[in-house]
Amino acid sequence: MMLGISQPIFMPWIGYFAFLDKIDKLIFLDDVQFEKRSWQQRNNIKLNNQKHLLTISVKSKGKFKQKISEVEIIDGNNMELIKKKIFHAYNKSPYFLDYYENICKILDKNHNYLSALNIELIKFFIKTLNIKVNLDYSSNYSLNLNKEKLIFEICKLNNCDQYLTTIGSENYLKEYLVIPGTNTKISYFKYDDVEYSQIKNDFIPKLSILDLLFNEGANSIKILQKGFKLI
Repeated sequence: MMLGISQPIFMPWIGYFAFLDKIDKLIFLDDVQFEKRSWQQRNNIKLNNQKHLLTISVKSKGKFKQKISEVEIIDGNNMELIKKKIFHAYNKSPYFLDYYENICKILDKNHNYLSALNIELIKFFIKTLNIKVNLDYSSNYSLNLNKEKLIFEICKLNNCDQYLTTIGSENYLKEYLVIPGTNTKISYFKYDDVEYSQIKNDFIPKLSILDLLFNEGANSIKILQKGFKLI
């Protein structure tokens, strides 16, 4: 079994789903510390032919050590603004009507917590892309560990053959070829941007999966698979 571990990201970028398409099981890191102004609460779309951040407003004042699962979404018009931005950005895209209503239904559910919203959106995109991956949560393991120690213990508990992670993780894992005390191989991947059809001119890479789906529809999975590279 190939295992992956990731924080629950808001409207993840295309490479995230290329990664999910390669692994057998994903562990959501839902009980690690929240990082303000990170991909946990925002991501990029193409609006007016420019890269534009969609950001979920959350309660963070005085909550410096809160876990991702504890982060609350601020009530108000932020969700309506996000829906309007998505509409104005993509309403002329060829596959806009195929997905917009279902995405809005998720955004309209008035989720109290950011991780719950992010995970429901990720599940929707997984189903839409027909990706086969099992999902689990780090909070189910009740581990009070940090960084590589947390990763190693999750891998041990899942008895996986291979742990797949981004090339950036090599910064703190490079001294390991396998998970200590196991036969679990550590593998790295990168995602090379693959150009696809976008509305208006000038291709912009590294956007939310929204951009690919609205522009390429059912062909999206083939496009994202092209950019995946094992290191």
